[in-house]
Amino acid sequence: MYEAHKGLTKDEILEYLRKSRSDDALLTVEEVLQKHEAILDEWAERNIGEKIAEENKFREVVSGETIDDRPEMLKLLKQIESPRVKAILVVEVQRLSRGDLEDAGRLIKLLRYTNTLVITPQKTYDLRDDYDRDFFERELKRGNEFLEYQKKIMNRGRLLSVQQGNFIGSIAPYGYDKDIVIEGKRKCPTLKINEEEANVVRMIFDMYVNKNMGCTKIANTLDGLGIKPQKGKYWSPPALKDLLCNIHYIGKVKWNWRKVVNIVEDGEVIKTRPKSKIDEYLIFEGKHPAIIDEATFNAAIEKHGKNPKPPSNKTLRNPFAGLIYCRECGSSMVMRTYTNKGRETAAPRVLCPKQTKCNTGSCLYDEFLEEVTSVLKECIADFEVRISGNNKDAQKLHANLIKDLEKKLESLEAKEISLWDKYAEENMPKVIFDKLNVEVLQDKEKVNIALCEAKKSMPSPVDYEKKLYLFKDALETLHDEKKSADMKNKLLKACIERIEYSKERAARQKSKKNIGNGWSNPPIDIDVILKA
Repeated sequence: MYEAHKGLTKDEILEYLRKSRSDDALLTVEEVLQKHEAILDEWAERNIGEKIAEENKFREVVSGETIDDRPEMLKLLKQIESPRVKAILVVEVQRLSRGDLEDAGRLIKLLRYTNTLVITPQKTYDLRDDYDRDFFERELKRGNEFLEYQKKIMNRGRLLSVQQGNFIGSIAPYGYDKDIVIEGKRKCPTLKINEEEANVVRMIFDMYVNKNMGCTKIANTLDGLGIKPQKGKYWSPPALKDLLCNIHYIGKVKWNWRKVVNIVEDGEVIKTRPKSKIDEYLIFEGKHPAIIDEATFNAAIEKHGKNPKPPSNKTLRNPFAGLIYCRECGSSMVMRTYTNKGRETAAPRVLCPKQTKCNTGSCLYDEFLEEVTSVLKECIADFEVRISGNNKDAQKLHANLIKDLEKKLESLEAKEISLWDKYAEENMPKVIFDKLNVEVLQDKEKVNIALCEAKKSMPSPVDYEKKLYLFKDALETLHDEKKSADMKNKLLKACIERIEYSKERAARQKSKKNIGNGWSNPPIDIDVILKA
């Protein structure tokens, strides 16, 4: 299938660029992509007469092993659903996927059933052809085997580096800066003390161990002093707990503190990185100086162990968990219930967990539920209109337009051939031939331009019937008291990407009329972002 790309135009080919482990490690991502782009541009100019259109170039700057970890690849796969796209141009097949067999199978299926060619400077693959498909699969498998081998080698090297006392983390712990020390001819990554932050670390350990302060009180104290954490605006108790258990502060380094663990949920393999307990990961003597003495550190660990957590109820109570975000500070909002001895003392409320620092007001859960219900009903009505109205036929009409233009183009090509036959075999006068031929060529150019524009503006296929079913199911389940919050949450997440919430805080009114105990009740403002 070496000639399968013949006749393609720059608008029908997508170009994908990505750096991999096989590239020169000394080159930056941008340098590698520029080098590969030059190779592909040269191929395009030689084979189709011009470079690929800029809007058809996808430059992957994010490193990721799987397709889902690469945003540009996801955009590209969305684009190949359009009949306009005929091929993908890459430096080599493995740039598309070096993931596992599941990723490879997904990619092959998408390319095969959208009739999309894969073009490399060495070979063009047509996955409808058995030989090409087999060759393509072997290339992907070879890439995956190389990736697994590389990962093993790199992990061995990383473990050896940690055993030698080097710090190989990407971000230095609070209180340290990353540094390089020279040992012989080797450059060894390590840490050096940042005195300003180190004093804060010593203060935290002192408050926790000697002044018997809890993490919440320490967080509020640091915020009150205007001391900023490494990330975010304010200190949080979980971040302080991690800091108090971090063995880097006693001059040691660790390995496998947060190793990747694969778990199966709902039939899918999900990668997680749980935090290991202090006796579950490897600890080695580090090259960097300590900030805290071991006696103080051990006292903090011992105190932390004497504060057992109450048994947590893992049953989900909030149907909107992981969906509502505060527009002001960006925090994930929570539903607060108020009970005493198992009896509800006040109605549940939706609130921002950073209320002490954030100005967003809370609202009754029922008020919030009513707002979301209204949005879901509007979406359902919109989908019904799209299904029953003219919008349902928009894609079909567009497809018919493309077919008509293609037929017209075929007719003009046949007419052009007929003119040449008459000129060559029936002695048509040259003046008449030239005039008619110019007209045909002009008509062909107009139809070609119209065809390209029609293919570009082809609306993406949206299954509104499926969306209608999902939204109706979510709405019905949301108001069914017999259904669990977990089930409601899963159905809502199938419809909604996120909900951005804002509300002014209630304020004491100066009016003489004591309405609502004299407090204002500002309206809720939500922005519901739907799944694509």
